[in-house]
Formats: sequence, structure tokens, C-alpha cells
Amino acid sequence: MINNKRDEVLQKVLKNLKKKLKKVVSRSLGTGGVLVVPYVASDRLYFNIINQSRLLINKKIGDDIVDCTILAEHIIRDQKNYYRWADYTLENGNLYIKYRATVESNSISMETIPEWINIKDISITNVERMPFMFIKSPIDNRKENDDYGVPITYGCEKQIFKIRKTLQQIDREYELKEAFVGADITMFKGEGALPKNGLYKKINAGDDNFWEVFDPDFRDTPLFNKLMNECSMLEKQIGTSEGILTKAETKNATATEIRKIMKDTFDLCDDIRTELEEGLEDFLYACNVLANYYKLTPQGDYELKIDWSYSLLEDTQQEFNQFLQGESRGVIKKSELRQFIKPNETLEEAQVVIDEIKEQTPSTQDLLGG
Repeated sequence: MINNKRDEVLQKVLKNLKKKLKKVVSRSLGTGGVLVVPYVASDRLYFNIINQSRLLINKKIGDDIVDCTILAEHIIRDQKNYYRWADYTLENGNLYIKYRATVESNSISMETIPEWINIKDISITNVERMPFMFIKSPIDNRKENDDYGVPITYGCEKQIFKIRKTLQQIDREYELKEAFVGADITMFKGEGALPKNGLYKKINAGDDNFWEVFDPDFRDTPLFNKLMNECSMLEKQIGTSEGILTKAETKNATATEIRKIMKDTFDLCDDIRTELEEGLEDFLYACNVLANYYKLTPQGDYELKIDWSYSLLEDTQQEFNQFLQGESRGVIKKSELRQFIKPNETLEEAQVVIDEIKEQTPSTQDLLGG
């Protein structure tokens, strides 16, 4: 386990990011892509979450961005829009970050805005990649150029429109079928008149004793069946399993069958996890680069550990029993069994703990010197 000042600082900012990770992922799926850009202020690491709409990719080599522009800040002052831009260029292992400002598409000095006076250009050596995290939705954009991601519902606009239309139809059905009592207009006059609270409606029936209740049946079953069918079609278009927008039908299904049903959802989750893993690695790398540049701490190693749950596909109890049988028959090590229980530990760390436990609780054979 790594334990130094650099790792401590990076783990702290990573912990802060973890609190907002759900927001980062949901924005990425909803808009197509999100950037997490770290920065240093008062000798501390912070970060901004930026939508990909504020990123302009100027040049790429393969999948690596080597030249881009980010809209870093937008200020409205005196009914004018002021923008601060950050130009990132990666060339021969050197990172150049240059800042510029504009107002209504016209270039201005950075000193025009008091908050931007102290922001200076940056030049950092020995940099391998851009100093930010950029995660994209795993949905295919159906284009040759995949520089930017697309929302998880990309290409599903017609189906979403149908769902919205059905929801409007359900609301309209409620309004049209609202119960009321129809009574002759003369019953609303004089002493003991009926209250005017919306429950009663005036009708000129020509009969002072006219009284009729309007309470038609609501067509809930056909309308909600229509809604669920349309939601089911949207699930198929997105690529998820049943049960995300609809009610999962798992009656009399075995645990194995349920896991098979969830296979499509897991495949999508796995793609999101892969994108997120790479993004977190880029984020920590960017924080480490900034920590070196601003000399926040002495240089040191850091470590990123990620442990995903596979409960959507795997039966944890069944897998644990397999590990127990494997260890009892000598085909896997005790450290591998412990690592299954404590996935954050490496095999070496697990073995150290096992040795400590063995010393503290020796077996009868060990006590007898066998």
C-alpha cells in the first residue's frame, strides 16, 4: 500500500470527485460527454465539471487529443457576455495552456475582468496527455468521426415523442373523465343553493329537479398498456434489458434466468465502467501533473484501485463456495480466497495478513511442532 504525501493529496481530491461521480456519469449519458478539469487554488486541488459542448477539439492523433479549446468561464457584466477561453496544446511532451478573453466575439485583454488579472499562461514539460478527464457516452453516434459522444437516447427521438404523447393522453383522459354533478341552473340560486366549488355544473335542463351524476369509467388499462409497450420499445432501442423503464417479469424465474435477462443492461454498464476507469486514470494523472508544477507536495507514487460489483450477472454465494472448494483442494491460494473477500487488497497484502493471523492463532499441529 502506497503511503506518501502525494498519494494523500490525490486520494483526497479523488474522494471529493467520488461524491459527484453519479452527477458526472448521468450528465455524460444525458448530454453525450463530460469533462472534469482539475485546477489549483490556494495550494489545493479542485475541479470543474464541464459539458462537452464547451470543448472544441482542434486536433487528435488516434484517440488522443493534442490540441483543443475549452470555454473555461462565462461572466455577464453590464449586459455583456464575457468569455474566458483556455487553449491546450500538447507538443513533443510539452503542455502549453494559453488563456484569452472575448466579449461579444471580440478579443479583449484578460485584465479587463478583475477576476482574470492573475490568471497566467502555463507551460509544463514531460506531459503525456491532456490534463483533464473526458468521458463519453458509449452509445454509437453512427458517424465516422467520434470525437464527441451522443446521449444514451440518441436516435430514439420518435419513440420518446410517442411516450410523451401517450402521457399527455393519459393526463387528458383524467381531465375529460373528471366526475361532476350536473344540476339545473335554478338550484344555484336563493337560500340553500348548491356550492360553486367545481363539483357541480350548471345545466339549463328546464327541470328544477334535474340532478345527474357524471362519473364515466377511466380507460386506465388500455392506456397504461400502450405506455408500457412504448417504454419497452425504447428499452430495446437504447440497448437495455427489460425492467429499466418497464416492470420486469421475473415470476417463477430462477436466479440464473434473471441474470440472463439482465445481460443487456450489464453490457451497457460494463461499457460505461470502462470509459469511467480510463477517465479516472486521466484525472489522477492530471492532478499529479499540476501537483508537480505547483510543487504542492514532494513527488511520489500514487495508486488507483477500482472494484466493480458483478452482482447483475454473478451469484456471489455460489462463487464464494467455488473459492472455498478450490482452496480446500489446493488449486488456489489462501491469499486468492482472502482477496475475493477483500478485493481492495493485492495478493501480497492478503498474504501478509494471512501470515499475521496464522501467528496469532496457531493450529494444534503448529503448537505440537508437527
